[in-house]
Amino acid sequence: MESNSKIFNLKYEASFRSPTTNNHIKIWIAKPLTSEYQKINSFSISHKPKKIYKDNQGNEILYFELINIKKVKIEIKIEAKLWIAKNIIKDNKIITSKIYPKLVRRFLKNEKFLEQSNEIRNFITIITKDKKGLDIAKSIFDFVKENFKYCYPVKNRGVKYLNLDKLTGDCGEYSSLFVTMCRILKIPAKNNTGFVIFPKNNKITEHGWASIYLKPYGWLDMDAQYASLEKSTVAAKKYFAQRNDYRIIFSSGFNIPLKPNIPKNFCLTYWNKKGLPLTNTSVQTLQPIIFASKEKIKFKENIKII
Repeated sequence: MESNSKIFNLKYEASFRSPTTNNHIKIWIAKPLTSEYQKINSFSISHKPKKIYKDNQGNEILYFELINIKKVKIEIKIEAKLWIAKNIIKDNKIITSKIYPKLVRRFLKNEKFLEQSNEIRNFITIITKDKKGLDIAKSIFDFVKENFKYCYPVKNRGVKYLNLDKLTGDCGEYSSLFVTMCRILKIPAKNNTGFVIFPKNNKITEHGWASIYLKPYGWLDMDAQYASLEKSTVAAKKYFAQRNDYRIIFSSGFNIPLKPNIPKNFCLTYWNKKGLPLTNTSVQTLQPIIFASKEKIKFKENIKII
């Protein structure tokens, strides 16, 4: 692997304003963890979490409760060393998933938003016909890249709602179809949720993308949506099993459990308007925050390079 790294100092702010002092707010925040392309040198948060727990996808979740507070701001400061990496893959074989660690095998399952339907199973045999090793993943990547049309917001999230003859969706939908197809073929795959950093213009933008697990390289980025936007052969190579920009991941996978559960009488209006799938027990993803409250509140968030 050829790589270069850069240290970034990031600041995330979440502001809550309640109509009265009688409100009760529950908050869940995903903490970024050290992984293949990121090392978290320091992490600080302005409030002490009431609970910290890990889910079965390797995420660490901080849970907070704010009671009888009309106005509050939560600030997070992160120092992260992030890598741009050019992976030189010498072995084109995909090793059977049976030898993978338990956490990696978790990313083969059929689950909500990543539904392994018979339609997709039958379709994938066509687009991967006569392909072997990593070329199987490449054929899936190329199909998603070439046949999706970007659309936001998404009305109904989940692979089961996608029309394979007329694919539309945002970055989450691009990666979800890629992940689902890989899992059907027993290639461990997951969705990543975080931010892409552009240091030249001091810009940071939220994004979601996929990755697959390949021994001995670990998790490799697969960003069909960014490749689709650039519309070139070079772009396909840039975003297949490579990381060509600085990124920080806050959470991996979908269906992140919320502990404790959200009470049934709490308000979820903010997230319903944004189209984020959220139930009383889980959320599709954390980027990096989710909240629920007894009363409607005004909420603002911002992440910046400092």
